[in-house]
Amino acid sequence: MNTPLHTIFSWFQSGDFPTEAQFKATFSSFYHKDYPIPIANIEGLEDLSQLFAGADAFQSHLNDSNAHSGHLALLNAGNLTSTHVNSWKSKLGIEYGGIIDGGNQPGNVYTKIQTNGFVNELKEADRDLASEIETIKRVLLSSDLSLDELQEVVDFIKKNRADIEALKAISLEETKEDKVKLVLDYTFLESPENQQEFNQKIYNKVLSISQTPTSAVVQITESAVFPNPVETENVIIQARDSVTGKKINIDDYATNQTIEVKMLGEITNPINILILKVKP
Repeated sequence: MNTPLHTIFSWFQSGDFPTEAQFKATFSSFYHKDYPIPIANIEGLEDLSQLFAGADAFQSHLNDSNAHSGHLALLNAGNLTSTHVNSWKSKLGIEYGGIIDGGNQPGNVYTKIQTNGFVNELKEADRDLASEIETIKRVLLSSDLSLDELQEVVDFIKKNRADIEALKAISLEETKEDKVKLVLDYTFLESPENQQEFNQKIYNKVLSISQTPTSAVVQITESAVFPNPVETENVIIQARDSVTGKKINIDDYATNQTIEVKMLGEITNPINILILKVKP
């Protein structure tokens, strides 16, 4: 039973005495909390339910792996094109990111193992180079004059190889004028007239080379003037600290008889002066 509100209100005006029937009609016009409201009595509920999917349809949507594939990326990224991928890289700032080797696909950067290999090779080469430099420094600072003497003798032999090879097979006592033909310029031997004289002058020249130093090392502790051990002004003079091997700046002057060395700063250790004879 549904009694209109204006009727119910008229039963309860001032001075009125509602009857039992009116009370009953009043309370019967409202739904009690202990009783459910029929769905048919809810206005618009049926139209509203059309907006929601049923349980089966909702579950089917959840199980559809391609749901919203036109708008969202799939878990396996199967619906992404190269344009999509490049757009994501650009947004994330990784479009120029490096890629290492993977599987059969070569990357564009070296792996850590490859980089360590290159670094180790460079370190090994650096150690070898440092060792070679140290060897050269020891030779330059060495007082062993035989190294330079030997080189000059070798250079002389190379220049005059043809005549020296002929001399090897001929003893000095058995030499005849027709055994060796002098074809090179031997003006430095003052024009030998025969083979015996040529041989003697060659011997004297080699002996002279062996007796005249081509390099020397002199140790000093301050500016000094000392005899020229190579007896020529055509020299290269280099100064190095005898303890550290560090090159020292000096001012030098050489004549055939003497060498003068002036220190350009303070020194704490004796100085090795390396003198190298050069060809004029």
